[in-house]
Amino acid sequence: MLETTSKLFQKLRGRESGKAFFVREQTDPTCAQMLRDLLEREGLSAAEWIAAADVSKSYGYQILRGERLPGRDILLRTALAVHLSLKDTQRLLAIGGCGALYPKVRRDAAVIYALNQNMGLMEAEELLSSLPERSLYAKES
Repeated sequence: MLETTSKLFQKLRGRESGKAFFVREQTDPTCAQMLRDLLEREGLSAAEWIAAADVSKSYGYQILRGERLPGRDILLRTALAVHLSLKDTQRLLAIGGCGALYPKVRRDAAVIYALNQNMGLMEAEELLSSLPERSLYAKES
């Protein structure tokens, strides 16, 4: 369970608890590890994930090896392609160092709706296009 900010500050004040915090933080999963675990849980190969999330082959393998960090839209495409829950999607975004989905942002609200409705990637793209909102394939401006 995630700790409150005040509890984290308290831990960092103490010499030993602060050291323990950093040791524990080093063992938290990386984005690459979480993606590999996710693929294993879902019974997908790396190649199947690359195709489903529409990621270039070389970039996808670099992500899985931990050499590159995926962008937010690639993580969202992954979540939609493998039908993650909203909770798992938010965790994936957090571990990937990307902003969480925020319902007051119209595009994020559409993605949240798509996740909650168990839409696939193409269905979510159609929804975004109909609103109109930026595609999950478009470069951020």
